[in-house]
Amino acid sequence: MSADQRPHSVRFSLLADLCYKLGESQQCTSMLVHPSRGEAVLWVPERAWPRTWLGVAAVDHRGRWRYAFGGQWCMAGDVGETAARVAWAVRAR
Repeated sequence: MSADQRPHSVRFSLLADLCYKLGESQQCTSMLVHPSRGEAVLWVPERAWPRTWLGVAAVDHRGRWRYAFGGQWCMAGDVGETAARVAWAVRAR
């Protein structure tokens, strides 16, 4: 990410990349929500019934971007690993 990007833009871009990777490599449905007020969040439906959703956020933690979901953290630079972990988390429930 370039240093001149606003945090909101970086966050949205990271979540969009993860949304794409979840569908492409994990065949996992997800929905990127960009509210008019507030921050973007990626929602991934869990397989269990009744259906609940796992929320994924992109967080700037001490100058490093990370994905946060279900009590876990992943470095934002490894989208493939994060997609695999998110897909596992929603399939395991």
